Amino acid sequence: MTADRLWIMVDIETSGPILGRHSLTELGAVVGTPARGVLDRFEVLIAPISDEVITSRGSFARARTAGLAPGEAMRCFAEWTRPHRERRASFVARPAAFDWPWIVWYAWTFLGDNPFGFKAVCASSWFEARGRTFRVDLPHRAVDDADIQLRHFFAHM
Repeated sequence: MTADRLWIMVDIETSGPILGRHSLTELGAVVGTPARGVLDRFEVLIAPISDEVITSRGSFARARTAGLAPGEAMRCFAEWTRPHRERRASFVARPAAFDWPWIVWYAWTFLGDNPFGFKAVCASSWFEARGRTFRVDLPHRAVDDADIQLRHFFAHM
């Protein structure tokens, strides 16, 4: 792996586990390289698409009062990622099997397009393939979680 490879760590908060039924309430991302560390951060609260909430109640409450409309939030994320995608940044999430489908579903549903692609590296699987475990304590604020996870990913890759 090259030290200048660009990575975008994505983290989300949702009101439950089911796409289309529960809401993506918070999207955080950080971009960086192993050599330079974290270079930039992105965060957005996203207005809920339903009243169903069984997880991340604090995020849900904040998103209900201060969240952007889902389409506007995803446009902001697409705009923020554009220069990094042009540099062939790799998306990474933990676990990608949960976080990434929400990004893809929200993009198709509210943008009518998916500029992010379908592939995201799973940081947990990356570590497990190398006989290690990815363990960090997270405050469950999406942008801070993404920052902590990207720094850990770089420090132990």
